[in-house]
Amino acid sequence: MKDKPSLLVIGNSNVGKSSITRLLLPNPKNYKGKTGKQPGSTLMIKSIEFPQIPYKVVDLPGFGYMKGTSRRREEHIKKQLVIYVEKHYSDFFFGLVVLNILRIEDELQKYYLESKTTIPLTFELIKFLSEYRIPLLVILNKIDKVSVFDMKRIISLLIKSANEYGIRLVQSRDEYEKDSKEIPYLEFSALKKTNLDKLKKIINVTLQS
Repeated sequence: MKDKPSLLVIGNSNVGKSSITRLLLPNPKNYKGKTGKQPGSTLMIKSIEFPQIPYKVVDLPGFGYMKGTSRRREEHIKKQLVIYVEKHYSDFFFGLVVLNILRIEDELQKYYLESKTTIPLTFELIKFLSEYRIPLLVILNKIDKVSVFDMKRIISLLIKSANEYGIRLVQSRDEYEKDSKEIPYLEFSALKKTNLDKLKKIINVTLQS
């Protein structure tokens, strides 16, 4: 029997990857994966599979923003993720790049505004995954924590900054266009389940295309 295709869930530590993974499963309350508040709490690469869903979910460990973790350990985790993606990229029919909307400005301030010679970690990750032609959706999680005004301002800054690195972010549509040079983003709240139905629809449409 052929293995199910895999959905990749990736991003920095403590952005809500495991919480989003829970929401995609048929029985979220029965999922025993780590969803701790401590950054870097999800440290193992795990493939999650249920008979009720036609794909596996690979929730990769977070990296960056790991309080109490050495720089050496962060680099080790990042290297392991790169190796894993290089080895398994053909298994992924779709990738969810999860961002914490509350951290976007800080990251851009650190990497983009202060030092244009350094590519922001998020953009580096998107470019890396795009090299393997993995269709991507950028999830802007925790929108329930910001006002509508601030959300629009942050997203505008993100789009403008991404464009500087050759990444074209656009608001998500229900269907994903394969081989498109645009990367859609989705405003999301794992806590409030905002746009959860839309996310599930996008995943299923992409799986079938």
